[in-house]
Amino acid sequence: MIKIDNKYQPILLEALEELMYKLSLQLDDFKGEPLGDERKRLTKKQAELEKLQHLISSQKS
Repeated sequence: MIKIDNKYQPILLEALEELMYKLSLQLDDFKGEPLGDERKRLTKKQAELEKLQHLISSQKS
């Protein structure tokens, strides 16, 4: 597990939030369409980013 200094957590979380927003815009383009390969890839990426966001926000230094 990576240990992240407290002073870097806010900027990492902000960057993740921006990436999550960008990803949600990309996923929005697929709304109403079948679950194709690209949509599956983006959905998997979104889930991984959410896990990472949770790990960073819950980490105690």
